Amino acid sequence: MPNDMNDNGGRIKNIVSPPAASSTQPRLAVNAQKHDELKLLINSRNPIITVETTEEDRFEGLLQTLSADLGIPLFTWTITTGMTKWKGSPIYGTDELEQALANIALIHGEGIFLLCDVARYCDNDHVARRLRDLADAFRTERRSLVISAASIKLPPELECESVSFDLGLPDANELLPGVNQVIAQVGHDQRLPITLDVSGIAQLAHNLVGLPEQEALRTLRKCLLAHGKVDAALIDAVLDAKHSLTREDGLLEAVRRDASFADVAGLQHLREWVAKRKSALTPEGQRFGLAPPKGILITGVQGCGKSLVARAVAGEWGIELARLDAGSLYDKFVGESEKRLHRALDLAEKLSPVVLWIDEIEKAFASAGTSGDADAGLSQRLLATLLTWMQDRQSIVFLAATSNNIRALPPEMLRKGRFDEIFFVDLPNAEIRAQLFTLHLKKRGRDAAAFDVQKLASAVEGFSGAEIEQAIVAGLYTAFSQKQQLSTEIVLAEIRDTRPLSVTRKEDIDDIREWAKPRTVPAD
Repeated sequence: MPNDMNDNGGRIKNIVSPPAASSTQPRLAVNAQKHDELKLLINSRNPIITVETTEEDRFEGLLQTLSADLGIPLFTWTITTGMTKWKGSPIYGTDELEQALANIALIHGEGIFLLCDVARYCDNDHVARRLRDLADAFRTERRSLVISAASIKLPPELECESVSFDLGLPDANELLPGVNQVIAQVGHDQRLPITLDVSGIAQLAHNLVGLPEQEALRTLRKCLLAHGKVDAALIDAVLDAKHSLTREDGLLEAVRRDASFADVAGLQHLREWVAKRKSALTPEGQRFGLAPPKGILITGVQGCGKSLVARAVAGEWGIELARLDAGSLYDKFVGESEKRLHRALDLAEKLSPVVLWIDEIEKAFASAGTSGDADAGLSQRLLATLLTWMQDRQSIVFLAATSNNIRALPPEMLRKGRFDEIFFVDLPNAEIRAQLFTLHLKKRGRDAAAFDVQKLASAVEGFSGAEIEQAIVAGLYTAFSQKQQLSTEIVLAEIRDTRPLSVTRKEDIDDIREWAKPRTVPAD
């Protein structure tokens, strides 16, 4: 590996060597689980396998590995190249799909036939008939037609002959060879210094999980060019870039860990519960037999910090945080909503270990507790998908859900085994209100010792944490307009002009607290 002398004290910087192999080298890592799933489908004599994916190259790499493993020849067809045998030449006279299907019927013995973008031609009666005839002939041998496209909708007569395979997104092990190759190529071309060790580069690959392979490698390349070096700061830069991309998707948003229990007042019981479960994420805890925690449901009075708690858990444990926008699950096309939820949960498992945060979960699943007539049973199907996943998942995905109206949730979601615990966050007492004033004043650059915090805490009995924060925010506006420093008196004046939710919606708040007392665990 060539070296370059740094003028600063003669320190040597490592320059990445150029890649030894071309960018078209065979894939070095394949997802073992997906390999085994697809292998099982082929060995089970499924005549038609459908795969919805935009990652043609990655899927073809999986098929090539599987073909070599099973000792079965692999053929591919596209409208531009016709049919080609892997590591062979194109087969003459197969440019047209019907010709290619006729040739497949003449090929004897076992085989895997990858047909790219064929779904769009299946409305043609001749094509549909050819595929049905092949399906009939393929049932007794390991011969499978694999139809790949970004979106697939087969006619009913073909759909009943087919089984779907979910390729999913690449995991860190699949991305690592490409990450190494991009670092080598860009590092050589741009003569970038590299200080990341093997574990740091592995973390880069993990931080790109959640993106399709080529998008992940483009993101890494862009970050390398912008950052100009391969160091620890690149790890955070790549994570920020991924967060921006996943936000655009609008389904599962990776959120930066910006909170911990240092930002939360009170909730001592919940803090202790979370601290105990952290040990289950360590190798020592797992060897001891501790099972990773499944999740918590946080309910309570509005404005008392339920969402902040969900974010603080990720900060305390030092793992990624992803937010599922429950409202974005719903799609106008039949079956698409369920697919979106499957994709979101699959992505969450790829990000493992991760805290999956679902805010106001009742907005997505409240209708599941009714007859289902309101949405033709869609929310019930989504609920069934989520409950099955909550029960069966093996990866470390901690579900932190919040709810303002827990009674709107169906009872099957609340039973033991779905969530580890249901916590209730109540209005803060005097001690916690004082802590909240101290926290929010410090957050805005004020010394809490300059304020009569106890007097302020007494004045806001019945206020939620959000209402206490807004009293300080309003006081800052008043102080600035009066060209004064913020003071206890200014904040007290704002408090006197505020009617908290516990007053304006007293009956509702009392009802929530009364319902929760015998049914939930107090967070404090």
